[in-house]
Amino acid sequence: MTDLSPRPAGLRHIVLLGFQADIPAETVREIERRFAALETLVPSVAWFEFGPNVSPEGLNAGHTHAFVLGFATDADRDAYLVHPDHVAFADWVKPHVAALTVFDYRPQGA
Repeated sequence: MTDLSPRPAGLRHIVLLGFQADIPAETVREIERRFAALETLVPSVAWFEFGPNVSPEGLNAGHTHAFVLGFATDADRDAYLVHPDHVAFADWVKPHVAALTVFDYRPQGA
C-alpha cells in the first residue's frame, strides 16, 4: 500500500531521469534498486520515493522516471551529494542516462 501521509518539512531533492532508448528493462530495475538503496546507505537521507512518468500530457522532456529524496537540512543534502555511495551510483548510472534534471526545493504553503 502506498503511504500518502504528508512528508515532513525539509528539503526535497528531485532527480528526473530519462534513459537511453535501448536500455533493457532489467537495467532500469537495477537503476531503481540501486537508487533506492541510497536511502539506507546514506544516513542523511530522511526518505525516498520514485516512480515512472505516467502523465498523458507529453511534457516530460525525455524524462521517464522521477526520484525524490527528502532531507531535514541543506547540510544533510550536501552530505548526500559527496557521500561515496551516492558518487559511485552517479558514476555508474551516467552511461544509461539520456536526460537529467535535478531540482531542489522547500515545500511552501499547505
